[in-house]
Parts: sequence; structure tokens; C-alpha cells
Amino acid sequence: MIYEITKDITYDRDMTPETLLPIMEDLKSKGARFLTISVKDVSETDVELMYHYEIEDHVENFHMVVPKDKPIQSITGVYIAAFIAENEAQDLFKVTFKDLAVDLGGKMLKDDISPSTLLKSATGSQPPIMRKLGKCREECPAMVNIPKYIREVETGDPTAAYNTILDRAPIPAILGRVCFAPCQEGCRQEQETKPIQIRLLKRSAADGFKELNGGLKREITCKAATGKKVAVIGGGPAGVGAAFHLGLLGHKVTLYERANTLGGAMAWGIPKYRLPKDVMNEELMARLDEVGAEVKLGVEVEDLDELMDGYDAGFLAIGADKCNSLRCEGEDSEGVLNFIDFLTAVNVRDETPDIGNKVIVIGGGNSAMDAARTAKRLGVEDVTVFYRRTQQEMPASLHEVQGAMEEGINFDFLSTQMKITPGKPLKVYFQAMVPGEPDESGRRRPVPVEGVGSTVEADTIISAIGYNVVVPASMGVEVDRRGRIAASETLKTNRDKIWAGGDAVFGPTSVIASLRDARIAASEIDKYLGGEGLDEAVVDLSEFVTRQVDIDDLMGLPQANIPELFPDERVTSFIEFEQCLAKDLAVTEASRCWRCDWNE
Repeated sequence: MIYEITKDITYDRDMTPETLLPIMEDLKSKGARFLTISVKDVSETDVELMYHYEIEDHVENFHMVVPKDKPIQSITGVYIAAFIAENEAQDLFKVTFKDLAVDLGGKMLKDDISPSTLLKSATGSQPPIMRKLGKCREECPAMVNIPKYIREVETGDPTAAYNTILDRAPIPAILGRVCFAPCQEGCRQEQETKPIQIRLLKRSAADGFKELNGGLKREITCKAATGKKVAVIGGGPAGVGAAFHLGLLGHKVTLYERANTLGGAMAWGIPKYRLPKDVMNEELMARLDEVGAEVKLGVEVEDLDELMDGYDAGFLAIGADKCNSLRCEGEDSEGVLNFIDFLTAVNVRDETPDIGNKVIVIGGGNSAMDAARTAKRLGVEDVTVFYRRTQQEMPASLHEVQGAMEEGINFDFLSTQMKITPGKPLKVYFQAMVPGEPDESGRRRPVPVEGVGSTVEADTIISAIGYNVVVPASMGVEVDRRGRIAASETLKTNRDKIWAGGDAVFGPTSVIASLRDARIAASEIDKYLGGEGLDEAVVDLSEFVTRQVDIDDLMGLPQANIPELFPDERVTSFIEFEQCLAKDLAVTEASRCWRCDWNE
């Protein structure tokens, strides 16, 4: 098998066992890059070895015929990477190499006997193709084929990129705006502090698809109708994702949502300046319409026994919307709001509540940042976030904290609320803290400084110290000690034909994690209903991926900046402040990818 890497130019050379090592050493001195070794049966007694090298702008192939029963000199002393090809040759052709640096004893290829070795089994004389999923994909909870859609963005094909993402994460336009992008932590260029802007490229694919197709809805074909009916309770990302996958598999799906809009926590919890609600609604409905799912808004389901009489299976994605208590005296005072009520009023009902000119937000997570930045956009002059630990220990994303600081929001660290005194203005006494020993989260436990604190006045106090799950007892599902739905690894609950996922099972997590749960549950429900389930994430061997040969040049390219409105402009309204990458910048950013899933 001859690899043509850069140009359609190859040269063939002959060699002998005696000239093998001198030729290899000469190639090494010239900077030639070892590609692989191909092996061909010539006769019952002989094999032909073909050594492939990339030299500047062409490929050179070196041939020699050797007896099968005589050891072949290994070249791993010159090119250590050749140990893979030489071990493969030992497996497939029963030849042996002497002085092999890493000799796996004929068990290089994965099979029933050696399941933990490196590669899949291969048959025939052609060496197997070595492929990986890519570290970025492995870090994605939903296992989206990130390397592939990056290449599709690079080649200017947003439609292909959108569909690639959608295969495992059905809402690319939403994710391109709100995903916290754990994939970027897996990018090899993270070591240089400039990983590929994977989330931005996801949005580029989605926005490009919408521009080309006039919307986010596609014309697709579902599997033949199975005659099975599935109820999905909850219209957030887990519920919509499960409904989409189940509909694709041919099941009739009805989705119940107690609110009058889809989205779940995305609707009330993610501010409009981050996720425009028209974009969110369009994409969620596009997926449901594509599979013919029935949507029932404003319907609260509490009695599963009554509901499930008409369904063959059900999926609970009821989310989490119970605010945690401030655990301080006076937290029920007038003017003290929880962040869910506050954000729902602004994001869902489009209200502009009068919260005065001085607002205190208590908390250190992304919800606190959302509440503080929303208050700023309502015209509040003085917004201060109080947090009981240090800035380095804030659970909020660094990008959110930086954005809040740019917008003029103040921060007071190592302060814990102790007492709220009612009145206009409200008065809050904050106890001063110092970092103590690490707790179970690994962060330093805040320790009070006795007798040290301060009283702060405010027109409004917003509590934003997290939220949790409330599962109606009438649903009859088992819950764990934290009140969350207890589910197995396959997301099956204790109830017959009922699965569950998302925040209701794992507590407040992320959109992408909820989409992971949606796919797992849909696959398991399909199997329960007699289907084969959904495919696992595997390497796509139908796509040949060449390795980037100019890594040094790629490392020199700058990371694309996130295009945003200036702080003084963005705080004046709820307009989406983060913009889509320009098409040429998206292509350039995608071209920085090292293609870590390349063919060897």
C-alpha cells in the first residue's frame, strides 16, 4: 500500500537485507519521515517488504524480498515509530524481526485473546489503518465527531459539519453559543494555551447551515414506524434530544412540558444575551418537527401510572429548579430574590423588574454571573458579587468572570452572608473568611475570622448559590439521598419501562451532558422496544485523514479571538454580544487542527 501524502509523486527503490540499515540511516540524516511498512506474500516461502518514507515533496518506497523463515533486521534502532508496523507484520505474516525495540510477541492486534492491545484485528495482506477518535472527541460527553466537523468547516461545507455534530448532539446552534467546551481541554494545543476554538466552529457550522438553507430544519428520513409509543416528560435538552433520537428510530413520541415554552433551564437560566430565545426555539422545534414528535406545552405530568397506560416506554427529563437556601437569618425579607425567579422574569416573560440601583448577588457559579450581568443590563449602576471563597476557587467559568469584570461588576471575595435585615435599603452582614484546609471538592474550606465583618446596604439581593431537583412523590420513582432520580448506568429507573436522565438524575450539569443522557436513554429504550439501539462512537474508516505535516507552522498561527461587542455597548441591551466568526477566520481556525485522529 503506497501513501501519497503531499503530491502525486512516488519513487521506488530496491534494497537488500545488507543495505537496509545503511539506507535507513541515510534517510534519517536527510530528515525523511517514516510512514509505514507494507508486506506482500510473494510465495509460500518469501515475502516482499515495502518501506514508505516522505521526503520533502514526494514519497519514496524501498522494496526487498526476504525468506519468511529468517529474522528480518528491525529498523526501530533508527526509526522507533516502526515498531507498530513491524509488530503488525509479525502478526499478519508470521515473520520475525530481530532487535525489535518493542516486541509484542505476535499480539499487536486486538482480538479475543489480547483485548487490551493497540489495534483492531485485520485480515489479508494489507496492513490495518491506525486511527484514533481524537482526544477532543473523547473529552466531549456526547462524543461528537469533532475532528471531522472541523475538517468540514475548513473545506467550507457547513451543511456537512452541522449534520456531523447533529448525529450525536442534536442542537449545534445552541451548543455553539452555550457549551462550556470540555473538548477544548483535550486539544493538544491546550498545552500552548491556544486550543482550537471548537465551540466557535460549532456555531460557524450552525449559522452557515441556516444561511444556506433558510433555517435549521432539515428534510430527513426516519426508520420505518415501529408502532411503539414513547412519552418524554420534559422539554429541555435531555427531553428534546431523546425525542429526536427515538423519532429517528421509528417510534411515535409525545413530549410533555409543563412550561409554555421549550428549553427547560436553557430557557429561564441562560440569559438572552448569550442564547437568543428565537434561536433556541427554532432549533428545538426543528428537531421535533423533523421526526414528527407531538409537543404538548403547559401540561404538567405528576401521575405516571395514569400517563403510561397509553405508552410503551417513558423518559423522565424533568430537570432541576429548586434554589438552594442562603441559610441565613432574614433571607425571606422583601427584596431578596432567588436567581431562578429573577432570570425567568427577564428571559422567559421579557419583564424588566425594578431592582433599584444597588444590587448584591450572592454566589460564585455561572448562575451568579448570569444574574449579575443581567442586572447590569437592566440599568443597575452598582452590582457586586459576594463569594465565600477566593476568586481562584469560583466554580464559574473564567470567561464568564472576566466578562462580568469587563462590564463593571464588582467582586467581594472571602465574605459569607450571616444576617439580612429587612428594610429599604436591605442590610446584609457579611462575615470575613480565610481559606482553610481543602474539603471534599478539593477547594479550601472557608474559615470565619471571628469578630471581623461588615454590613452592606442594597436595594435588591439575588440569591444564586445553586439549585437542585424536586421529584414529585406521585411519580413513584426511587430517589437517592439528595432527592435525585436513582438510575442505573443505562439510565433505567426502578419503575418498569421508565428511564430518566439530565439534571433530574445528575443534578445541575450542562447542556452537552444532558444530550449524552438523551442518546443513552433513547438507545436503551429502543432495545427494550425490540430495536438494535444507536451506534457507539467508533472511528470512521471510510474517511481517509492525512496527518498535518507542517505542525511547526500550525503552532505559529494565532488562536482566533472570540468576537464580542465592546463592554460599554453590550451592557446597554440584551442583544447577543458574542458574534459568529467570519467565514475566512473560521476556515483559518479550523486549519490549525492537528488532525489527531489521522491515518497512520
